[in-house]
Amino acid sequence: MKRNILKGLIVTSFIIIGAFTLSLTSVNAKSVYVQMSEDTDTVDVTEDTTYTLEQMLVFAIEDEYLNQAEYQAIIDTFGDIRPFTNVVVAEQNHIDLLLVLFETYGFEVPANNATDSVVVPDSITSAYATGIDAENANILMYQTFLAQADLPDDVKTTFEYLLSAAENHLEAFSKDHYSCLGTDMMNQFRNRTRSGNQNGTGNQYKGSNGSGTGTGTSSGSKYQGSNGNAGVCPRS
Repeated sequence: MKRNILKGLIVTSFIIIGAFTLSLTSVNAKSVYVQMSEDTDTVDVTEDTTYTLEQMLVFAIEDEYLNQAEYQAIIDTFGDIRPFTNVVVAEQNHIDLLLVLFETYGFEVPANNATDSVVVPDSITSAYATGIDAENANILMYQTFLAQADLPDDVKTTFEYLLSAAENHLEAFSKDHYSCLGTDMMNQFRNRTRSGNQNGTGNQYKGSNGSGTGTGTSSGSKYQGSNGNAGVCPRS
């Protein structure tokens, strides 16, 4: 009798371990930055290339547009997770600083169509990876611009500030990169065991495959998760 109970406990333990292992291996932790930046020119900024002042400002504001839209979509999907809630506010500040330069030098401000390029990650861990890649690209861009000759003082000061901000954002995303892996695993596990999932695919979020929008109504955004636990790791 005791042997049968022990055997049952062992089998159950293996089943639980196997389920969580499956959840771990199914968590998509890859960045979607390349996908979200495919339709923008920002990724074409390269070192040892000469740019006009207008080109630099256009590249810079379009990059800030893109990051702001991506981070907001992540918040709308997964909830109020840090550091996205802080960084998305900072992105608007960065845009405002660049708008001052556009006005100062009389350049036309490009339209903000960044939401058209948004790709929502499949997991919070993937969202952090996307933030890391986005800020690395941001850093490279400002380093390249600061290496340009005859940069006006006000532009140089702004770019230096934006570079420092991007480095801080990168540090924050890197620190939290795997902090929500357990939450992602639990979400995957719940989806695999939940019957009658709203989208019929087992994925509660609109992810990088573009399928499944969920049924949440908290923000009115088109990026909505259906899990009431979305964003619990960590909350702002």
